Amino acid sequence: MKKLFLFALTLSLFTACDKGKTARQIAEEVCDCSEKANAMDATDPKRPVAQADCAKLQVESWDKVKDNQKDADEFNKVLSERLEALIKKSKVQ
Repeated sequence: MKKLFLFALTLSLFTACDKGKTARQIAEEVCDCSEKANAMDATDPKRPVAQADCAKLQVESWDKVKDNQKDADEFNKVLSERLEALIKKSKVQ
């Protein structure tokens, strides 16, 4: 009985922690994923799979924040800031 209780408690803590991510953290996770996937060598056969996984993550992440205008705004702000930084970086190179 004690083991079952500890398992249930641990599971609920992990679930609660996942839901505790801010819109900023969720957006940064999406951006990090995309940056890593796009940084892979263009000939790497795993690159399209990684990019598809990131696209799926972006849709899932948007679904988490879209119903709250404040969160949606923060999510979009982070994506915009990161995209601007990538554009500026590409112009410098």
